[in-house]
Amino acid sequence: MKKLILSLAVLMAAGTVSAQDKVVRKARDLQIEVQNLMANKQRDEKETAQMQQKMQQCIEMIEPTLTSDLTVKEKANAWDIKASMEMYQFSPEVDKIIAKQPFDTLAFATHLYASLDAMEQCYKIEKETGRLKKEENYSKVNVMRVIQFQNYVAPCGQYFSNNGDQKRALDAFERWMSFPETYTILELQPQVLEQLRNDEQRPMIAFFTAFTAYNLKDWKTFSKYIDLAQNYADQHDAAVQLRLQAFVEQGDTATWLTESEKACIANPDANEALAQNLIAYYFNHDKVESAMTFLEQLIAKEPESKMANYAMGVALYNKKDYSKAIPYFDKAIQIDPEYVDAYYNAGVCYSNIGYEINEKLNASNKKVSQAEWNKSIQPVKDNYKKAEPYFLKVKELRPNDSDLWAGRLSIVYYILGDKKKQAEYDKYNK
Repeated sequence: MKKLILSLAVLMAAGTVSAQDKVVRKARDLQIEVQNLMANKQRDEKETAQMQQKMQQCIEMIEPTLTSDLTVKEKANAWDIKASMEMYQFSPEVDKIIAKQPFDTLAFATHLYASLDAMEQCYKIEKETGRLKKEENYSKVNVMRVIQFQNYVAPCGQYFSNNGDQKRALDAFERWMSFPETYTILELQPQVLEQLRNDEQRPMIAFFTAFTAYNLKDWKTFSKYIDLAQNYADQHDAAVQLRLQAFVEQGDTATWLTESEKACIANPDANEALAQNLIAYYFNHDKVESAMTFLEQLIAKEPESKMANYAMGVALYNKKDYSKAIPYFDKAIQIDPEYVDAYYNAGVCYSNIGYEINEKLNASNKKVSQAEWNKSIQPVKDNYKKAEPYFLKVKELRPNDSDLWAGRLSIVYYILGDKKKQAEYDKYNK
């Protein structure tokens, strides 16, 4: 009796499996009908409606069979049908893109991904069941479709990005980057697989991926792709800046400083703006010594850097080491003969040297003769005299900015005892 019950259970299970397989086969017949209708580009409205009806019927029929444990013999068939139905749904969007017509980005991407994933699932089942060894297997055709569809994935990222949908853009770019690993069906075409792994577009798409991840503050994804992104020649500098700025965004100032210095010293010309930001940071945080150490390295690497020489002059100026600052301002002027700020600061340095000498003389209570006074005051006049040509050059370069030079020149001529010229420049200050 037990044997009879067991036999009936087996027969019932077998009957159920057979029924599921029949559903898949019936869905295949519908899929072929849809395929034929789609191939007819001259179809009328009635045929189009018929095609859409059969497509929906096929989708509803096949979906339950994909996850059912009772679908055994036709499981690969079911997933292949699924891949085709998804392909049929995004194909019209491809036609619109080619014709440069408005299209549904979300529908395009959704059905594209679903078709790719279905072909991958079909391949895995064929591989597990040994069906790949048969001459007629679905994956032989599907692998060529997967290779073709790979070309659509990155554009999805661009479309989503243009529409402001950064999350879906990131998903698309990541799908493209991980394509060789995600779709193991590509094993059937090892040469193509190797080409995809070494695709020359990878640095570019890595940049798009990292940039999008940065905007979303997805630091894990950003870190995964930013190194490769820096190999994208057209956006190398932007990728370097993005990587460094990410440290700031994450509150890692120490790493930002270290990595920024490395980038600037490695390529001073390309990272001048970054170097300026670094110097500004050091100055704003009262780290003049750190700024000077960095600038010494920068000037050693690029002696003709106008920015580095000028910044070193400013650093020394801030330390009130005016005599040492002047040569750096002069070097900046040599590099750029119209560098107004360098002329101005060099003039101020000479003026300050003269002023400090004068202050020391006035602070002394020692009685001296007129001759001795004239001799001791001469260095003051000499330094203000040295400042004169710098301020005159500022006037020449910026004639309409009298606030920069009029007051300074008035003081110069006061110290030099030239009352006529002093009066001339005093007029600008009224």
